[in-house]
Amino acid sequence: MTIQNELDIDIRNLLGNPRSVKEGDLKDMEDRIHQAGRSLTELRKSGKGPDGSLVLFPRLPYILEEEGLMSKEEREHLSHVHELSKASDILISIGIGGSYLGNQMLFDVFCGPYWNMMSREERQGFPQVFFAGQNMDPHGLLQLAEEVERQSRRLGRKCRVLLLVISKSGTTIEPSSALKALRTILAPFADLSLLAITDKEKGTLRHYANEHHLPCFTVPDGIGGRFSELSQVGLVFARLIGVDIEALLSGARMVEEACQSERAEENPALLLASLKYAASRKYGTAAEIIMPYGDTLRSFGWWYAQLLGESLGKKYDIRGREIHYGRIPVAAVGTTDMHSLTQEHQQGAKNKLVQFISVKESRSTLSVPCEEGGEKGMVPMDYMLESARKANEKALACEGRMSCSIRIRKITPFHMGALMYFFFLTVAYEGALAGINAYDQPGVEDYKKILHQDILDYIVRNK
Repeated sequence: MTIQNELDIDIRNLLGNPRSVKEGDLKDMEDRIHQAGRSLTELRKSGKGPDGSLVLFPRLPYILEEEGLMSKEEREHLSHVHELSKASDILISIGIGGSYLGNQMLFDVFCGPYWNMMSREERQGFPQVFFAGQNMDPHGLLQLAEEVERQSRRLGRKCRVLLLVISKSGTTIEPSSALKALRTILAPFADLSLLAITDKEKGTLRHYANEHHLPCFTVPDGIGGRFSELSQVGLVFARLIGVDIEALLSGARMVEEACQSERAEENPALLLASLKYAASRKYGTAAEIIMPYGDTLRSFGWWYAQLLGESLGKKYDIRGREIHYGRIPVAAVGTTDMHSLTQEHQQGAKNKLVQFISVKESRSTLSVPCEEGGEKGMVPMDYMLESARKANEKALACEGRMSCSIRIRKITPFHMGALMYFFFLTVAYEGALAGINAYDQPGVEDYKKILHQDILDYIVRNK
């Protein structure tokens, strides 16, 4: 299957092989598949999820054109937000979960590991970028503060630091703690400015921004954190680092418009979701390894792990029956983890499938001398990278292991927008097939209640 030759989906090792899903399985599921397709058609019209709550991610590809998810004032502010970035020496993005993983992925893909080592001219005027608030460990915050202090000494003045704080409630403990800590420990040697992305009306962060007349964007209602990278959460950060957000949304729009049919054979996202559902329900697939090939796509696996885990890992179906649906998400990267995890994938329990991600057109070319079978020659490394993926795929198939492969034509904002949105749709369709609510996360709330109570108890004990 292909979507306009920009995104290809190869399901040959997920459908039709002796130890994978059969055509007959899809035939038996025909009514269920049609109902899942119908549920997304209704979702697109009503904007209501299984429990009646707002679910508006299908409108994200049109967020800059349609009213509702982004105000006119926000659009105007978004078009100029890069000016804040270029006026700063350092940008610190503070957030966790969906407020972190997508932005880390965009940074890794389009800026790369050596961004902060470049000169300002080489970064085209954009600042150094750091992340905070994605873990409670204080060590990283203190190291970040030390780096900002070093930069201030090098500049001979206070560093201009833009804190991008992303939290709908403003009370999520990791980012709120990071913000409080950084505002205190950076103050002696940094000029701080703040840009918030939070709830449109309530929450401590919104109140703080309003009180101090700080610029503020909204986390739209109906957009869960794991679906938020194509909303203000991701678009503001993308603009701050110079990523083309119009192209990002254009790629998502291509996929949305190609995946609306209620027939699996005409809808690649619905077909892939149906195969993964059958693999889980009928063939005992309990884990899904997301394995992009290439260093810059490493954090895409982390982003997808959240999307898969929070969307499909549910104890109850929408009728309240206990079903414990879902697959364990495992983030890996090729070729690195072919020398570690592949042993288990190849010969461990037959309870997993591997989702490969690869790129047709490499951004870089480098050939190295090779010797195989007594023959010598120069071989492009991107050819070897793709050969390694194919070898992994073939070896798994020979052992009767399920896999599927998605290839984007090249790495651009357009193609990354398409890839993210394609996975939005696959988890949404699979949630409908499983009869679960793919848009809530009640299990996450359980530990938060316990954590907040424990911290309250500590405060009371130590007054």
